[in-house]
Amino acid sequence: MTTLLLIRHGKASFGTDDYDRLCDQGIEQSRALGVHLAREGRLPHAAVSGRLRRQVDTARHAFDAAGCTVPLATDAAFDEYPSDTLFTAYLPAVAARHPEIAAAGEALRGDRRLFQTALAAVMDLWTAGEEAEVEETWAAFRARVRAGMEAAVAGRGKDDVVAAFTSGGVIGTAVGEVLGLPAERAVALSWRVMNASVSEIHYGRSGFSLAGFNGVSHLRLAGGEGLLSYR
Repeated sequence: MTTLLLIRHGKASFGTDDYDRLCDQGIEQSRALGVHLAREGRLPHAAVSGRLRRQVDTARHAFDAAGCTVPLATDAAFDEYPSDTLFTAYLPAVAARHPEIAAAGEALRGDRRLFQTALAAVMDLWTAGEEAEVEETWAAFRARVRAGMEAAVAGRGKDDVVAAFTSGGVIGTAVGEVLGLPAERAVALSWRVMNASVSEIHYGRSGFSLAGFNGVSHLRLAGGEGLLSYR
């Protein structure tokens, strides 16, 4: 059966004016991933990435380290959900229910704990279908993730490995689709997806099946616990 490796991007630059950029640790994570794939003899036969810079650069650094020359396609299906527009749409409602979030003001994005609390509350409203001005509904996001998975494996051979470089929200949603999980469980999974981790999905006659989730042994071997990160 075809193997689809869902790879989360390396650590980005959270708390800076350009989050969509790998930090030094993110580059190190990406290169450790590439070395691991080469060592395992599992270099992909095809590769796709979302359009975000942190996703594309993770693939580039991994492939450079692995000596992999497979062309990298881009597909918007693997872009992360539109967190900025979701925040704009839902944050007033969230702040009204959480005084500490309202009090944080512009400093919210610099406080990892409080930002995560706010993001989780925003996601609850989004996945519940709360009415707001958003560019993409939860149902539409879920549908595009499913379509991206199907497109990635379409026409591939039973022994082919396809690598998809993407983000935590996409991976949590994809795994949720495979396992038939409700929205809140899929979102909860997405919070646990580590940077440069590998989740493995198989595709065959019976459809998609989960073979592995959030693998980071390559990072532990390369740098111990200090190389692990979530954002």
